[in-house]
Amino acid sequence: MNLILFDLDDSLIAGDCERAWVDFLQTKGLAVDSDYLQKIDAHANDYKEGRLDIRSYVLLLLEPIKGRSVQDISRYIKPFSELIIDRFSDRVTKTLLRKHSKDFCLVVSGTLSFLVKEISFLLGVNTYFGTEPEIRNGIYTGKIVGEPNFGEEKVRRIKRWIKENQIDTNLYKIAYSDSFHDLPLLEFADLPTAVNPDKKLKEISSNRGWKIIERSR
Repeated sequence: MNLILFDLDDSLIAGDCERAWVDFLQTKGLAVDSDYLQKIDAHANDYKEGRLDIRSYVLLLLEPIKGRSVQDISRYIKPFSELIIDRFSDRVTKTLLRKHSKDFCLVVSGTLSFLVKEISFLLGVNTYFGTEPEIRNGIYTGKIVGEPNFGEEKVRRIKRWIKENQIDTNLYKIAYSDSFHDLPLLEFADLPTAVNPDKKLKEISSNRGWKIIERSR
């Protein structure tokens, strides 16, 4: 058995569920202001350029649900996640899940944890890490708990999970990601694999002889 580490957006699935979530909330009338989508897109561009302020971005993602109850937002999560599975599951998604059906799989994503949880479960992966929104008295505060699950934080959480659950540290680790922001995750693995990688990760993967999977829809 191997330990499989999946990034979610544009890696295990063929799309960005964070932006899709923002669009979904807009259709439910949970708009913030007229410039909100432009702010989201500006952060997405910063992400591609390697200068993303991840904390600022996550707080922006939380704005539409800030001050709303967990019960209120929970009714949207499953229908949204089912939509994501239908829209963003492609040949690569199905191939990777089938290939690793006998392995121990984790989804490690910077996306909000309640989305990562539901999407992962629908994909048949029961262990996940995401960015945890803060909840007080059943209300989303608009803040996060701890650090965003991004970059080095992904590896720290995996290591902590391995220790706490007494997982065999000798398990062969395979990691999949599309982004150079996940270099710590890929370098942590015995077999790093770039999935439809961005320009920087593609160059790094080519130079290091890492496996590259190009997806086509």
